[in-house]
Amino acid sequence: MKIGIVWENGVSKWMSQMFEPLMEFPGVDMNVFVGERNKFDVKDVRLNKHDLTHREEILLGLYNAVTLSRRAPRSPYRKMHFYLNSLDKHLKGYDIVECHDSSRSLYTLAELKRRKGFKLVVSYAENIPYRQVFDDKTNYIKKSTYEMVDHFIPWCDTIKDVLLLEGVPPEKLTRVYTGVDLSLFRPEPPDSGLQDEFGIRDGEFTILYIGKLTSWKGVHMLAYAARALEAKGYRDFRIVVAGRGAQLENLKKIIAEAGVGERFRFAGFIPYDKIRLLYNIADVFVMPSYPTMTWQEQFGMVLVEAMACGRCVIGSATGSIPEVIGDAGMTFTPGNFFEFTERIASLMDDRGLAGEFGERGRRRAETLFDARKNAEEIYDVYRKALGKQKA
Repeated sequence: MKIGIVWENGVSKWMSQMFEPLMEFPGVDMNVFVGERNKFDVKDVRLNKHDLTHREEILLGLYNAVTLSRRAPRSPYRKMHFYLNSLDKHLKGYDIVECHDSSRSLYTLAELKRRKGFKLVVSYAENIPYRQVFDDKTNYIKKSTYEMVDHFIPWCDTIKDVLLLEGVPPEKLTRVYTGVDLSLFRPEPPDSGLQDEFGIRDGEFTILYIGKLTSWKGVHMLAYAARALEAKGYRDFRIVVAGRGAQLENLKKIIAEAGVGERFRFAGFIPYDKIRLLYNIADVFVMPSYPTMTWQEQFGMVLVEAMACGRCVIGSATGSIPEVIGDAGMTFTPGNFFEFTERIASLMDDRGLAGEFGERGRRRAETLFDARKNAEEIYDVYRKALGKQKA
């Protein structure tokens, strides 16, 4: 079975870990296509990598100019394709090609499928029905390509329900949870050097946030919670923030205005293979995201990573977060920082409860979010798409 993965410019280790176990399956030849402007370092990606370059794309375009002008689909939008000429050349003989929903990659692959006959599988993350209507280009891609998709893989049941609501036939849907490498993300003793770096004293309750520092991730809630905890008389806690984003300076302004700067430590960007060290110095991991009209938390990979490390998690009750957390942590009303604070305070009052949630989280990760096990489910989807197994 020859499998190609086209994730546009989003090839990363945290995505590839779901597919790397497939390379050990008998008869599987798997390749991921990496664009010249890929946003992430791929040196640790173990999949076979095929680099796509602008030079080759341009040269192939010039060589095939007449032919391509006749058969390339017309659309009302610019920059619809992702390395159309290069993929046209290199996807010869592939059985399965996978990409993300409503992307340039999908638009390109839907066109190439007509010529090459491979089966097209789409990993699906959107959990707001008909969200594409807010962007004309995305809407055009969706309406012109979805009939070409042989099978969808929604990341969780919340997402699957949205696809069903939109009318996708049930037989074309198989939910496969996004998983993590449980040999990498595992409970470990806290790294004393890292604790010293962040000024975490023995016994100090540590609250961790990892993610983009954007408004819809609710990062300002961290400052509100710190002030509310102090108002309740709590003093022995630290909040560690790892990530980058447009709201970093605004978050620091709120922290300064609230007078809680001593509670915060900023870790900046952390390489993926080092993130587990942060989880393992934390007592609780928090995800205070809130929904907007066009976005809500699609899955929450960091929640799974934290649970795999045996950490208790707290997340807002929006998008796919409640499904991911299950009984391994607590949720709160999105935007309600007093309720968010109460959840944290309850764990500070009962460290044993935090430990119990952490143990549940590890078991939940082993049951539902093991990348190695879930790779077998992906393989079954590919077999279904090829007609080798009943749907």
